[in-house]
Amino acid sequence: MAKFSTLISFLLILLVFTCEEKVRIIEAKDCHKVWDCKGDHRCWEDCKAEYSGKGMCDLYTTPDVPKQCFCAYKC
Repeated sequence: MAKFSTLISFLLILLVFTCEEKVRIIEAKDCHKVWDCKGDHRCWEDCKAEYSGKGMCDLYTTPDVPKQCFCAYKC
């Protein structure tokens, strides 16, 4: 009986040490907002102030379409 309780104790201790709690790390998703660009510096400032993100006006547009500010931030 003593051997059985020693074996059970050993198995319980082994179980405790092998069952580490796994912590799941959840990464923030990237979100995007778009609005009419009022200049590169203004786009960057507005994006940072509103969403704590990075903003940039598009480089190339057709003449009929106004430039857009693209803001990328963590949701």
